Amino acid sequence: MTIRNPNKRIGIYYDSIEARGMYQGQRFASQNLERFYQGHKNTSYLHPVFKGQNLVLLGDREKTNYNNEKNLGIYEMEMKLYMRIRLKIGWIKTHKIKPKIECDFKVPMEANGRSVNIEETRCHLDW
Repeated sequence: MTIRNPNKRIGIYYDSIEARGMYQGQRFASQNLERFYQGHKNTSYLHPVFKGQNLVLLGDREKTNYNNEKNLGIYEMEMKLYMRIRLKIGWIKTHKIKPKIECDFKVPMEANGRSVNIEETRCHLDW
């Protein structure tokens, strides 16, 4: 996963990042990522790894969706990022801001259960 800061003057302190793996609206995994500072005009790479840590209970509609995805070999998932960040403008640092980011993506699975390439996706930011 990449996070891009295109700004020429603002740096970003990522004080905390929690990444949650979601399937059909239910969290199946979460991971706290390392805090870091991102300078201006910079791209940072994060590597969350999700393993099924929680049981996901499916109703009839969700079971139908799951079976359709299983037959297609592509599972629709979502990742939510909960963050606490501060902006750095010159020598000034802002108070903590709590943006929420949601990313929808599709995970293709081979018959043996191994995932293959995931398509690039854009995420939406909610302040």
